Amino acid sequence: MELVAAEAAAVAGAAATATEPEERSAAPALIDARAQMLLIGILRLALAATGLAAAIVAGARSGAAAALFAAGALIVLVAIMSGRRGRLVWLRFAEAERLASPARTEPRRLSLARATYPSTIGLTVLTAIALWPQPGLAALLAGILAGLGGAALGFAVQLAAWERQRGARVFAEPGRGGRIFEVPQ
Repeated sequence: MELVAAEAAAVAGAAATATEPEERSAAPALIDARAQMLLIGILRLALAATGLAAAIVAGARSGAAAALFAAGALIVLVAIMSGRRGRLVWLRFAEAERLASPARTEPRRLSLARATYPSTIGLTVLTAIALWPQPGLAALLAGILAGLGGAALGFAVQLAAWERQRGARVFAEPGRGGRIFEVPQ
C-alpha cells in the first residue's frame, strides 16, 4: 500500500543508463517532482469521485458507498503515512545533487501519464469492472484511489515546504532508483 511513496521514489529515480548531467543534450528531461505529485493527486481524486458516483448510480446505497469509500481512503492513507518507504524518499531528497544551470523539464502531460501507471490505471479499471456485479466493491476501490490521491497531494505540500526551506526546486530523471537534483531558486 505504499504506492505513493513508491511513486515518489520513481520521481526521485533515474534510468540506470542515464548520462552525466553535464551532457544536457543527451540527458533525459527531468521531472518536476512537486508538479507531478500535484497533478497525479488531483487526477486520482477526480477519478475516485467519479468512481464513487458511478457506484451509487450502479446500485450501492449512498451511505454504505460513502462508508466503504472512506474506509478505503483511510486504510491507504494510514499505510502510506506509517510506511518506511516514505522516510527513505526523504533521505534520498536530502542527498540531492546540485544542478547549477536550469534543466530541461519533461512535459507535464508526459510526467502525468508516467505517474498513472500502474496504480492509477489499475485501480480505475478495477473500479469500472466492479461496478456491475459489486457496486460496493467499486466504492471501496474508489476510496483506495482517493487515499492515493490524498497522499500524493500531502506529499506535494510537504515537498513544497521542504523546497522553500532549502531554497531549491527538486527535479528527478525519469525512472526508478536514480539521481535527484536540486536547482537553486
